[in-house]
Amino acid sequence: MAQETIKTKKWFPAIYARLSNEDMDSGKKGVSVSIEHQLDILRGFVESQGWQDPKVFCDDDRTGTNFNRKGFQDMYAEAKKGTINVIIIKDTSRFGRNWVQSGIYFESIEDMGIRFISIQEHLDTADPQCPALKMLPFYFIFNEWHSATTSEKIRTVFAKQAEQGKYRACQAPYGYDKDPDDKHKLVIDPYSANVVRRIFALRLQKVSFGAIADILNEESISCPSGYNAEKKGIENKKTRINKWSDSSVIGILDNPVYCGDVVHNRYRSESYKKQKAIRQPSENWITVKDMHEAIVSREDWQTCRDMRVNVGKVRSTKYKDVTPFTGLLICPECGYKMSRFNTWYKLASGDKKVSFSYNCSMYARKGKDACTAHYITEKVLKEIVISDIREKAGEVLQDENAARERFYAIKSQSSGTQLNHDRNALKKVNKRLGELDKLIQAAFEKSVLGGDSSDIFAEYAQKYEAEKQELTQQAKQLSTSIEKQSQTENDVDMFIALMKKYVNITDFDRATAVELIDHITVSASAVQPREIVIYYNFIGTM
Repeated sequence: MAQETIKTKKWFPAIYARLSNEDMDSGKKGVSVSIEHQLDILRGFVESQGWQDPKVFCDDDRTGTNFNRKGFQDMYAEAKKGTINVIIIKDTSRFGRNWVQSGIYFESIEDMGIRFISIQEHLDTADPQCPALKMLPFYFIFNEWHSATTSEKIRTVFAKQAEQGKYRACQAPYGYDKDPDDKHKLVIDPYSANVVRRIFALRLQKVSFGAIADILNEESISCPSGYNAEKKGIENKKTRINKWSDSSVIGILDNPVYCGDVVHNRYRSESYKKQKAIRQPSENWITVKDMHEAIVSREDWQTCRDMRVNVGKVRSTKYKDVTPFTGLLICPECGYKMSRFNTWYKLASGDKKVSFSYNCSMYARKGKDACTAHYITEKVLKEIVISDIREKAGEVLQDENAARERFYAIKSQSSGTQLNHDRNALKKVNKRLGELDKLIQAAFEKSVLGGDSSDIFAEYAQKYEAEKQELTQQAKQLSTSIEKQSQTENDVDMFIALMKKYVNITDFDRATAVELIDHITVSASAVQPREIVIYYNFIGTM
């Protein structure tokens, strides 16, 4: 653009500022001080050029890794309407930290004939010979690399805090307050803690989630969001869900925080570019035990969780008993659950009595064309299970060390060689990931200082990034494998503790069932002798 045209053209400026949540001054309300600082610099530049009335656009607490930002999109809409013809930013990282999308938006703005100025880089598209303009692809690539590196550093910090069991959430869970002397620790809130204890007590009595919610609502006990609003002295914005529901009850029963544990990684974003939180499976959670005072015992928490996770809904029958095997029995042929049936018979006195049995539900519904009979009485099944529990408990009682070794061998199915192999492999992968970060930075510095073309740098950056993504996936798989193998020893300890608890077992009720057993398979009725395979929690079958 000729200098005369630049000087005489009527300019309609727009200034844009952005700040990510990592840099935000959380001590201030509204637009942060850093945003105001950017706007002061931008307004000062506009004034120095003799321009007037700039349109102001900003995005506070918004990442630059995507362009779905209200302030930016509003500015882009004004650009398309032609109400602005020059955009000023403090530096290119404010524009964005996604090098592909940054390039696309920049070219689109250029195609509209809009002048683009970045103060820090001395970039001005009005001057085609501007050195910074030639470096713009490098700036966009480096801005994304910086965002990725920062994200990894933050994840590392969070992982360290997770290992230390520090509580990181902004708000304490229902039943607790944050310790005024240490925001990463929890202390019991007496009122809500009593409500939590009552929820667990009702659930242990086999009361359904919905029924627990109804009881709390009938007694006008505020739900967690309502109670939190009351404590802060503000209006509860969640007026439509101000009542307890089955989901809010489940949320409390499923949370390990109530037995004294701090759990991290329950939710995780896919990457620094995708900020949407995705719930992680429980095996990926990072749990640090006994970090604060428990509201309920670990045994009660585990029993309540197992009642939901392992066996689904627990129902009382019309005979006023709770079926101990519901959801636990599986047909080994078709894989369907086995159903409970009742049979009436007359006693010599003339009174009627009922007996209970189980059979394959597929066979019961569709007959022998679908499966075969797997009939077994509840009485016989109880005797078999009790006898097996006594046998395992007796083994622990007789020689705990020998039992531990046998259980560990069954659980691990290996000598530990694979665990050592995976740990060494993970070290190598992490070392190479660190080297790649240094290589990317070195390539960038060489391109700036040595004058390499942007095409060469982009080629190196793409190559290193591809390797980095592959290694990151390997690291994730190795970490998962190591975690599962390391869990084996803890599982064996938990199983031995359970066996000690049931050394003198004489009856088998629902609570015992969900605490001890994952599922049981029952062979076909025609198979003799009958094959009853019990899969215990923590250890599997033996």
